[in-house]
Amino acid sequence: MHAPFATRLDLGRDYLVKPDVAIGVTSPAADGASRRHLHAAVSCKWTIRSDRIQNVRHEFLQMIRHRRGRLPHLVVVTAEPMPSRIASIARGTGEADAIYHVALDALKAAVAAVGSSKQKDDLDEIIEQGRLLPYGTLPPTLSTW
Repeated sequence: MHAPFATRLDLGRDYLVKPDVAIGVTSPAADGASRRHLHAAVSCKWTIRSDRIQNVRHEFLQMIRHRRGRLPHLVVVTAEPMPSRIASIARGTGEADAIYHVALDALKAAVAAVGSSKQKDDLDEIIEQGRLLPYGTLPPTLSTW
């Protein structure tokens, strides 16, 4: 499905959201026709600068506020090496459903080897809460969401 159509259909024409990746699906409607809707919106941030994290929150909040119908799965994909910056998204007020890290095993190993106690605590917290997940789990999650 063409992503802008799904976004326009689900969010209306008065606000244009341009996620890095938009996933649309077609599902049957009650009248026997099919309906297209925005299934997921993915914001891709290789790194997370503290002054740019508000952009992700703002975009997702606008999608929540202006949606029509079912709320899409709102996720962030990152390679950010600092647990505190990842936690700044994960500890938000629910704008993002989850954060997927492209090298989570390497991040865990690095933090365990040389991280401060604060970094270790931040990383443990967001992993235990299920807010930070390995990137490899994103495709199966999207297929069953």
